[in-house]
Amino acid sequence: MNEHEVHARLRAAVKEAGCDALVAHSMDNVTYTTGFLVPSQASNRFRRAIAVLAGDDFGCQIVVSVEAPLARERSRFADVRAYDQFADDPADTLADALIEAGVDGGRIALELDFLPAQDYMRLRERLPNARFEHARDIFFGARMIKTDAEVKLLREVGEITERVMGEALAQIRPGMQETALFAFINNQMLSAGCDAAKIQIGSGARSGITNCKPSDKAFEGGDVIRIEILGDRQSYRSNVTRTAVLGEPTAEQDAIWSVLIDARDACEAMLRPGTPVPDLWATYVARCRDGGIEPTLRFLGHGIGQTIHEEPYITETRDIVLRPNVTHTMEPLYMMPGRMGFHVEDMYLITEHGYDKLTGGRVTNDRLISVGDRQ
Repeated sequence: MNEHEVHARLRAAVKEAGCDALVAHSMDNVTYTTGFLVPSQASNRFRRAIAVLAGDDFGCQIVVSVEAPLARERSRFADVRAYDQFADDPADTLADALIEAGVDGGRIALELDFLPAQDYMRLRERLPNARFEHARDIFFGARMIKTDAEVKLLREVGEITERVMGEALAQIRPGMQETALFAFINNQMLSAGCDAAKIQIGSGARSGITNCKPSDKAFEGGDVIRIEILGDRQSYRSNVTRTAVLGEPTAEQDAIWSVLIDARDACEAMLRPGTPVPDLWATYVARCRDGGIEPTLRFLGHGIGQTIHEEPYITETRDIVLRPNVTHTMEPLYMMPGRMGFHVEDMYLITEHGYDKLTGGRVTNDRLISVGDRQ
């Protein structure tokens, strides 16, 4: 029986890193490795869900006993091991699996930026001859290049999100509260097939708050309105942002927006395999500064997949070149705290010869969107 594409990719990355085993503990990496989200992992921090790959063919999933039937039905692993939440230490179940795999004296890649300290201490006791390494780059490197199935899911959730964005913009009227628009968007996202959504809305001076939780503020004529929708469909995410004006934009607003769109367009023209990520950032910064504005964020965009933010971050510190099937966002953003803020964000897929916009074709934001017309 052929191994799942994700497992084969991870095993290859483990070997390249010089490790003997890879262990996932975080919700996103366990979900990526096993192919499904263990329900209680998202809500109960005392329950562990663990995925293990070792050597050429060892693999298993470890879950709390109440989740074992579902895991045996849905996991990519044929070997699902259960532990008793009230009688067993899941770190012991993991140690036993690593000993069985014959890697207890080898180099084991763990999520050292996530693993609970008590679990790490127990593993050190049980596996005194093991050398524990960071798993972060192994996972992010593998996850950065999407499978065709992952691209399909990202395209689906992106299309839903952009469609709902258009519906939401059409709802805006003077006097409507941000929270009412939030409720409309949330209902539309769930009705369209998303499992969850996170929504940020800021109008008027609140549009200048980068992460703006919807409030009871009512929309007023002349408001800049920023809407960011982050969808979740089968554990894959969307991230779409649009900036609108209730009425007609001012000359100042149009001028700022044209700088951001010029910078975005210059970066879009560079999207192809082989482009160094720092070059995108440098082009973005130069275009913004040439237009008289300083980028608010220290990155232009980020990878997107199992989580909203993953590699590649588009900034000067990442020694990464674009490759086919990388999915990422670009989000030119300029905040004027206390006055207004501007932000557009779309999702991109790097193809063999260029790029494909997963979002941006249905509800364009090349110009500030004028909303509030009852006609």
